[in-house]
Amino acid sequence: IQFSNDGSIYVPPEPTPEPEPYVPTLEEVKASKVSEMNAAQQSVIQNGIDVTLTDGTVEHFTLTDHDQTSLMGLQTQVAQGAENIPWHTSDTAEHCKYYSNADMLLIVTAAMQYVTFHVTYFRDLRIYINAMDDKESVEAVTYGIVIPEEYRSEVLKDLYAAMGV
Repeated sequence: IQFSNDGSIYVPPEPTPEPEPYVPTLEEVKASKVSEMNAAQQSVIQNGIDVTLTDGTVEHFTLTDHDQTSLMGLQTQVAQGAENIPWHTSDTAEHCKYYSNADMLLIVTAAMQYVTFHVTYFRDLRIYINAMDDKESVEAVTYGIVIPEEYRSEVLKDLYAAMGV
């Protein structure tokens, strides 16, 4: 049977092979992991901390960039001995609130220690990741792993020691 007007016979084209999946280089895997760990660090910091105040109550303080800037500014009021120090949380659904000098000192100190730890940790984690020489090791890294001794800065060593790590 012939169905063409010109006598030609349909020949299906050769199937095109599927392209090979892209395999990222070790350097690309490292860059992706560092970016992932940076995002984790920022999230952990911004989620904030719980602080036990002088009356024994525990309050949560987010540490967004706005919160961190506000807390740094409030250190001056603490140092000057102000007693009713206003805190303007980044949560727009919450009212502003006064804290005593002693409570604000606890809040500021805890917040700065928390941020310092996570910034230091991430910087050393990045160095550790960049020193790895296989993709599987890089891909296995998660935020919060204990960084091996040889990749710890002096600051992280001291912070770990204070934490009992």
